[in-house]
Amino acid sequence: MVRDPSPTQFEVRPADWLSLDEAQSRIFTEASRLPAEVVDVQDSLGRALADDLEATATLPPWDNSAMDGYAVIGEDIAGASPSAPVELIVTTALRAGEVRGGPVETGHAIRIMTGAPVPPGADSVVRVEDTDAEASPGSVRVLGDRDRGRNIRPAGADMRVGDVVLLAGQVVTPGTVAALSALGLTSVPVVRRPSVAILSTGDELRTPEQYDDVRNGVGIPDSNGPMLSAAVAHASGIPIRLTSARDDVHDLRERIENASDADVLVTIGGASMGEADLVKRVLDDLGFEQSFWRVRMRPGSPFGFGWLPREGGKQPVFGLPGNPSSAFVTFELFVRPFLLALAGHKHILRRTVRCVAGEPLTGPEDLACLLRVGLDSASHPPAVTLVGPQGSGLVRTLSAAHGLAMLPAGTREIAKGERVDVMLIDDAPAAEPYRGV
Repeated sequence: MVRDPSPTQFEVRPADWLSLDEAQSRIFTEASRLPAEVVDVQDSLGRALADDLEATATLPPWDNSAMDGYAVIGEDIAGASPSAPVELIVTTALRAGEVRGGPVETGHAIRIMTGAPVPPGADSVVRVEDTDAEASPGSVRVLGDRDRGRNIRPAGADMRVGDVVLLAGQVVTPGTVAALSALGLTSVPVVRRPSVAILSTGDELRTPEQYDDVRNGVGIPDSNGPMLSAAVAHASGIPIRLTSARDDVHDLRERIENASDADVLVTIGGASMGEADLVKRVLDDLGFEQSFWRVRMRPGSPFGFGWLPREGGKQPVFGLPGNPSSAFVTFELFVRPFLLALAGHKHILRRTVRCVAGEPLTGPEDLACLLRVGLDSASHPPAVTLVGPQGSGLVRTLSAAHGLAMLPAGTREIAKGERVDVMLIDDAPAAEPYRGV
């Protein structure tokens, strides 16, 4: 429907125009860790530990063998060689899980398996490859002395009672699960995941069930809502998808008020100065305390952050631009680290690697520019090239990008072959490895 012309309703709002660093600093200083909760170890993957965790047992609990072979006294095998083997009497055998028996005496050996307790008196384990493997039953010929004083893992080499093994803020990985199991834990204290209400706005948005409108050219897909729901889940958050709101004050207000229980509210669209950009107006009517609006960056400059008064406190609100690439980039730079901080993570920023430009990379000189790029890991350092057109309304490049090439404000161009920092965003399990970084 074409509306009749009416007096302009463009919003004129003072812009703060913070630098990227200033905006991040202002947001991150407002992030306070959420309370802890106890979950099963198997449900803790990806969560941040809430407390330091100490060992309550010594591991390994005894000196144990690092090899399959023979526990011996080192002096007994001194000088052993294939041409001058040392023959020892084999008295018994020890396997992992068995209680060690009597001591090893001079001239004797005990057959031992990896992980088995080293018997008293033994100070060396000769690997089976350096013996004749008891070709004559009851005795073993040692063919070398390279294992004198070796292949014994001492008790407590891994941890001792009272050692701090895991630190608060450490993310639980499969390796962490191994350590938790070694501590004898079946449940673990982790920081609660923040709940995040996600509100897409715009009369033009269509869900998959309404995709015929897209085919007929009367709507656009709501890709932002699903994208940011996935991004929230990937950032230790719990996404709460709110139904897309129309460009209507009453509809927006109702949906924003219904999101009051969420730890964080993320709005998408309605963030600029158009007649239908109503989100900021509705927030203002609800008592919104704006921290800042607009950042010197591209894409994503019409980004804002502030607080809504809610029962029992204040709710952080992120106002993301509606263009998909702008929403994605501002989420990565501002919202994702904030959510990770709420969730107790120690490391909240993406990894950045130093690469070289595989082609000229250009941006506006007065703004920090973040370009969607792919990495060629066959080169060292990796060469980066644009994955396609960089318009903020485009979606395809988001799925193709390995990272965001960062052109600082004041940099008009990075020439081919020059160094460029890239923030990695490709965490897919099958992602190409970054060699030589």
